[in-house]
Order: sequence, then C-alpha cells, then structure tokens
Amino acid sequence: MIFNLYVFNKKGQCIYYREWNRQQPAENLAEEQQLIFGFLSAITTFVSKTSQEVNDKFQCYSTSSYKMHYFESATGLRFLINTDPRTPSLQRDLRKIYSEYYVEFVSKNPMYKLGDTISCAHFIGIVDKFITGHANFKSE
Repeated sequence: MIFNLYVFNKKGQCIYYREWNRQQPAENLAEEQQLIFGFLSAITTFVSKTSQEVNDKFQCYSTSSYKMHYFESATGLRFLINTDPRTPSLQRDLRKIYSEYYVEFVSKNPMYKLGDTISCAHFIGIVDKFITGHANFKSE
C-alpha cells in the first residue's frame, strides 16, 4: 500500500507532497517534512561514510509499520515514497517519476521557477494517475 510521496529540493524544502492511503494524518506536516529531510540527510551521509563501495547509495529503510523508498537525482532532488513494509522496491518507480514526469512537466515548464512548490497541473495529474494505478497502491 502506498501512503505518500515527498519531493525535496537541494535546500531541504518540500516542494511537493501528496498522500493517498495514510493511516494517521500528520499533526504538523511542516514539522514532519523537516524531520524527514533531516533523517534523509543523516542516513545518506552515514551510508556514504560507512560503505565500502564508492557508489553505494541509500535506497530504502524499513520498520514493522512502513517502508521508506528513496531516490536522489544528480541535481540533488530527493524523492521519497512511504509504503507498507511488504511493498517491493520502488526504485524504478521513483526514477520514472523523476525522469519522465518531473523533468518533462516541471523542469521543462517555462512557468516553473526552480525551487518553488510544484503546482504544475500536468505533473500532479500524471503522478496521481501513476501512483493510483500502481500494482501496490492498495494491496492489503
């Protein structure tokens, strides 16, 4: 089951957020977004400093109640999807959201100012359609 999607810019600002099957609503979404970005910064730094492999990257974190899937673009955008812990890797899906949807409908949009909150209707619509049509969207 897919709970939510975050997109953070290089500075740590959440520029896109959408939730679908979230069990508990956030008490303070802005605070939650800051905590998640801080966690991502810490865990990616930890992985890069402790890994034996030069190109080893953080991709996933799992607990008994959720699984965090993560992708970071070469430009520093961070894409994160939270799911139930049984969901298989969503790396390909995060890459697709970045390369096919973000690049095409946000970064190439002359009306979009880099770093602003994403309000491009086509991006929002196609990501929503992609997620709600995903095989793991509502699997229980």
